[in-house]
Amino acid sequence: MGTWNDGLLDNDTAMDGLGELGQEIAEDVVNLGEETPSPETTATLGAAVGVLLQLSAYAFDPETESGPAIVAALRGHEAEIAKMPAEARAVLEAVLAGKGAELAERRAALPAEHVTLLNREASRAPFGARETSLFASPAGARYVQSVVDRCIEMLDEDFEDDSMWSDLCREAPSMGALAALLVLEPAALPHAELASFREKAREGLATLGESPDDEIDFQRGYYANLDAVFGLLEARAAK
Repeated sequence: MGTWNDGLLDNDTAMDGLGELGQEIAEDVVNLGEETPSPETTATLGAAVGVLLQLSAYAFDPETESGPAIVAALRGHEAEIAKMPAEARAVLEAVLAGKGAELAERRAALPAEHVTLLNREASRAPFGARETSLFASPAGARYVQSVVDRCIEMLDEDFEDDSMWSDLCREAPSMGALAALLVLEPAALPHAELASFREKAREGLATLGESPDDEIDFQRGYYANLDAVFGLLEARAAK
């Protein structure tokens, strides 16, 4: 649930978008668990679990439907998991042992100023720690890229509607996906598309400024945070 402030994740709409993304990844885990174990499919499964550890601690709750389903998916790949590099194997074996929720509660190492862009009053990152070992293989890296591509698709869909540009905090679930891009690596980010989204957001703020109301200061704060996040992602995309 959002906390209603001017950070990107301080509202219910962005949190709904992030929740939708997490649900899709949890479904990926289940579907990958049904595939025949092999070095590639098991590495992809491990990467999906790794992304979920970053984005949705809730998914690992043993009291939810997804928690036991994640464990069951990994259970079918135990023989291949046993052959994985030690660090990756240790993470997945911990999830198999029912410690997924505990792992997911560890926080990402985001700079404090980046945390503030996402949650104005927060003292720690809204995302879980990144398990680098789960994304080290080519298959794992490809999976992360597929999630990044989904995030860009969500943004593209929202920014197609110019009526949304001036109220992204209430109307655009993709703002949750945009926030997730700060912690999803390795990934190739599309510089031109990010720059286009950023410019459209600036146009949206300009529209608000033409007829300012009681919320204009809040909106300026929100759009300043949004612009800063786009700037961080554009810098990564340009590398």
